[in-house]
Amino acid sequence: MILLHIGGIIMKKMTNTEIKQEELKILDNFSDFCKKNSLKYYLCGGSLLGAVRHNGFIPWDDDIDLMMPRPDYEKLLKMYPKSDKYYIVASELNNFDRPFAKIIDQATIVKSRYKDGDMGLWIDVFPIDGLPDDIETVKYIYKRNDFYRSILKLSNCKLGEGKGLIKKLSKFILKPLANIYGVKKCIKEIEKYAFIYPYEESEYIGVVTNGLYGAGERMIKKEFEIPVDFLFEGRIMPGPSCWDSYLHGIYGEYMTLPPIEKRKTHEMEAYWKNGGML
Repeated sequence: MILLHIGGIIMKKMTNTEIKQEELKILDNFSDFCKKNSLKYYLCGGSLLGAVRHNGFIPWDDDIDLMMPRPDYEKLLKMYPKSDKYYIVASELNNFDRPFAKIIDQATIVKSRYKDGDMGLWIDVFPIDGLPDDIETVKYIYKRNDFYRSILKLSNCKLGEGKGLIKKLSKFILKPLANIYGVKKCIKEIEKYAFIYPYEESEYIGVVTNGLYGAGERMIKKEFEIPVDFLFEGRIMPGPSCWDSYLHGIYGEYMTLPPIEKRKTHEMEAYWKNGGML
């Protein structure tokens, strides 16, 4: 048993299995809320890949990613209640420095090695926005937003930490520059192109504000909006009907397991607050 003492508070370290179990509880709570309020959501990214290839988490992964059409996402931000257990953070709510949302578990805390600031375990919820018909413009949008996301990442990086000496040293120069530019300005620039093409009026859509894989994330809206059921850790969860082309677009031959050296984990270190399960 590993205990962490901070300011007189005893925290018990969570196992990887416990981390996943708690994230699934957040997912269950979120799913129930969406069903009760007729909000659409879908598995995305590694969570959708995990559902297709493993019927759950990718074995070496430890997070849950969801996507919502922008209209449903905006309703979520207004409606999701804060309880003793869970609450929502988002840039629109002025309590998060990224252009998407997280549902947070207040009974836990994650100690980050590479980022400033700690929060509870979470699931990510990404808004889906419209994209233009011209693929070159789509590529430009994703490349442009990737630049601003890199500034956001630097703005809360932890000084003195990094994978390699050059990365560690460069942060002492780049982090102050990123903070001078400003988090709010970065988010505004990222959202600029997300709002140019309204979801309701677009033939193509995708995760624009946090699209990590570029133009390959683009989907045809009428295909995206048809839900397909997937098994995820014993639960039935929705994904888009264009799941195959979507996964090919971001991962290529997604059914082929990557070599062991590329099976990256998030190196998550999470604890129960106040002793948690002691």
